[in-house]
Amino acid sequence: MLVLLVGVLVVGGLVYVGYKVKQKAHAVNQRLSQLDTENQLDGLKKDMDGLAKGTGGSPDLKSALDGLSGLTKESSAGGLKGALAGLTGALGRAVTHSDGLPVLSSSDHVVPCGASAFPAQSKARVPFKPGTVLTTAWGIKYGDVESRNTIDAIDDSTVSTTNVTPEYKNDNGSMARAMTIANRNCNGDYRATDSYMTVNSTRLPRLMHDLTRFRMSDKCFREIKSTGHTSLTYVDIWNVSNGVKLTHQAGTLSRVEPGDVKYPLIVNDQRVELPAIHLRGPMMVPDKDPRPEGQRPKTSAGELFVLDDPADPLVLNWRLKDPLYHDGNFRVEVVKINFPVAKPENVLEKQLTQAKRAVTYGIYFDFNKDTLKPESAPVLKEIADAMTHNPDWKLTVEGHTDNIGGDPYNLDLSKRRAAAVKQALVGEYNIAGDRLLTNGFGASHPVAPNDTLEGRARNRRVELVRQ
Repeated sequence: MLVLLVGVLVVGGLVYVGYKVKQKAHAVNQRLSQLDTENQLDGLKKDMDGLAKGTGGSPDLKSALDGLSGLTKESSAGGLKGALAGLTGALGRAVTHSDGLPVLSSSDHVVPCGASAFPAQSKARVPFKPGTVLTTAWGIKYGDVESRNTIDAIDDSTVSTTNVTPEYKNDNGSMARAMTIANRNCNGDYRATDSYMTVNSTRLPRLMHDLTRFRMSDKCFREIKSTGHTSLTYVDIWNVSNGVKLTHQAGTLSRVEPGDVKYPLIVNDQRVELPAIHLRGPMMVPDKDPRPEGQRPKTSAGELFVLDDPADPLVLNWRLKDPLYHDGNFRVEVVKINFPVAKPENVLEKQLTQAKRAVTYGIYFDFNKDTLKPESAPVLKEIADAMTHNPDWKLTVEGHTDNIGGDPYNLDLSKRRAAAVKQALVGEYNIAGDRLLTNGFGASHPVAPNDTLEGRARNRRVELVRQ
C-alpha cells in the first residue's frame, strides 16, 4: 500500500489537463489509493481506459495498461512499483500531447540546414556579420533587462549566434538566473520565411527551422516595400513538463506612415537615427494552442519597426499589446548595435580632445550592480589608450543611471559604478590612480526621457570629463 500511495502522489503531480480529463485522472488516483481486490483492479483498468480516451488514446497508456493487466492483489511490491512507474510516465506523456502539438527539447535530433548563401552584406547600413552584437532590452517591474546577442559565424548554410542574458529580478520578485544560449538558424529562412522569434530558452532545440531571429526575411521586406504590408507569424514557447511547445500568432502588418520614420539607436557607441518602417496589425492565435484558456490571447495588437535596408532588414522593435503579455507592455527592442569596422577610430579620445567630455554606452555592468562585465574591455582599453597617448590628461569618471529604483539607490549605484571603472583602469590597464577622479549623479542628469527603453538605455551611461 505504501508503494501505491507514493505512486498516487507522483501521478497526481504530473496530470495537468482539461476539466473532464482531470475528473478521470482523479478517479484513477482514487482507485489506486483504495486498491484492495481484483475487482477494484478491474475498475482501475476501466478508469484508465477512460483516461486514455480523454488524452487522445495514447499508445503509452495502452502499454501501461498491459503492464497492469497481470497484477493481482498478491503481486509483489517490485512488480507493483514497476507497473506504477510505467503508468506515471504514460500519464505524463499522454497529458502533454493531449492537444496534438509536438513537444520540443534541447536534446532533440535536428536536421541540418540545406546549403544556401546568406544575403550579401557588403552594402548593408548595419551589417549582419560575425562580430556584430545586437543588444536587446525589455522592461520589467524592477528595471530594464538587456541581452547581448552576438553573431558568431555564418557559413554556407547556417547562422550561429549566442545570447547572453544576465541575472535579473522577475516581476514576481524572484531572481531569474543568468543564461548563455547558443542558437542556430538557416540561411535560407532569412530569404523566404514569414515566421519570426525573439525568445531564448535552454529548453529549445539549438537549431530552429522555418523562422528568423533579429531580422525579417528578404521576402517579407520586399512585400512591405512593394505593397505596404506583409504577413508575419510570431513564434513563442509554452513550457511543459518535458520541454516546450511552440505558440503562434499570425496576422498582416501594414505601414502606418507612407514614408520612413527616424528610429533613435546607439550604434558603435554613438547615438544615431536610423530610417525605419513602422507597421501595425492584429495578430490572431490559431485554434490549436498549448496554453490554458485563461492564458491564451485571442487577438493582440502587433507593432513592428524594421530597418529600411534591403540588405539587412533588422527588426528594431517588436511589440504585442495584450493584457496577458506583461500587463500589455510586452516588447523586445534593440537599443544598441556594435559591429566591426576595418579601421576603428578612438572616438573617446577625439571627443575628449575637442570637447573635453566624452560619453560611452559600451561599459556594461551586472543587473543593478557595480560589477563590470567582460564585454566592457574594448571601451576600457580605448580609455586607457587615450590616457597613454596624452600623459598630461586627468579625467573624472561620471556614473549615470535611469530613473528606475529610486533616487538614493541610483545615486549610490552610479557612484559605485564610476569607482569600478577607475579600479579597472588602475588595476588592469596600469593608469595611475591620481589621474582619475570619480563621481556619480544617479538619474539627476538625463539625456533622454525615461519613459522609453531607448531613452533609459541612453541615460545608463558613463561620461568622462577632462580636468
